[in-house]
Amino acid sequence: MKVVMVGDYPEPGKRISGGVERVIDTLLPELARTVDLTLIVPAASQDATCDHRGVRTIYMQRARPGSLHYWTSDAVRLARMVENLRPDIVHLQGVAGIGRLVSCPRILTVHGFLHKDMVASARGIGAGLLARHLAGQVIRIVEKRARRRIGHVISINPYVQEALPDIARLERYPIPNPLDPVFVTQDRETCPSRARHIVSVGRIGPRKNTLAVIVAAAKVMRHDPDASLTICGDASDDAYFAKCNDFIAAEGLTGRIRMAGNLSSSELAALLDRASCLVMASRQETAPMAIAEAQARGVAVVAPKAFGIPYMIEPGVNGLFWPVDDPAAQATMLARALDHAWDRVAIARVARETYGARDVAARTLEAYRAVLGGRSDVRRDLAHQR
Repeated sequence: MKVVMVGDYPEPGKRISGGVERVIDTLLPELARTVDLTLIVPAASQDATCDHRGVRTIYMQRARPGSLHYWTSDAVRLARMVENLRPDIVHLQGVAGIGRLVSCPRILTVHGFLHKDMVASARGIGAGLLARHLAGQVIRIVEKRARRRIGHVISINPYVQEALPDIARLERYPIPNPLDPVFVTQDRETCPSRARHIVSVGRIGPRKNTLAVIVAAAKVMRHDPDASLTICGDASDDAYFAKCNDFIAAEGLTGRIRMAGNLSSSELAALLDRASCLVMASRQETAPMAIAEAQARGVAVVAPKAFGIPYMIEPGVNGLFWPVDDPAAQATMLARALDHAWDRVAIARVARETYGARDVAARTLEAYRAVLGGRSDVRRDLAHQR
């Protein structure tokens, strides 16, 4: 079987910086064991071709700046590139619009909602915010129409169908995102004795609501001399990043709240091994890989009771829910997570069983076969594999 995968991936020399990139990086070697796989990375800074994880990777330079061109000029170029490669199936990771002109069989994994992300990341008010809302509505329509034409969707979490009801009319394949194998190696990750260390993972900016995490952690630290926080991720907004650093300095917490930048998988796994809990305060998510990665290392997660997160957290068992818009309650919940006696061995075991890369890749391959063969029996089998 010849497969073309399309999605975000770091350009040569850069590290993985997002959940979709990590999912693709994990799937590449697993799928390449059994299929002829090529990865196309749209919206790159320049055209290039190289190998990653033993898979031919083609970088496609974005035709024009701006998010609205991915479904027009970029989609035209992608369709031509796919036509030259002549695959049996194209797997679109993330957005549907860029693949709307591809003529061969397609399957889409919905990782997020671009129209919602655009609004959630908006800074300020007035004409700028209005423009983002209008652009978001255009993208919502484009994505819905493209999904209908594709007809086949991998649903990584039940929330995907809740957020996008039109998916109910398409062929659905419930398959979670896979964990990078580095997060399931048997090290010291399930050690029950942990420092009172909090970790936050994600791009530093309004959508991830990083400042709320910092404020809550600072409140905890006023009464807990052993508590500390490490924030992992690059800044998506320089002004917002500066605001976070200014708050940390004003609170005199420079030594206890650390900005670690973008970490590799092995570095993040090592950090999680020393952490007591992971906290997330995002305004928009789907099924965050950071939660699965933390849980696979025996780390409890505090995150909003929203999006796909309720399907990933069982309160008191592998995490707690983050109170929204209540800084005092948020600090109380963080302190509770630090004090709780978590069964870290059980947390890690369940996460590894749920998100194992080998199993996810096998189910993805079965989905490809179902699309190509139209086999409803395979679809029914996949539907029972939650």
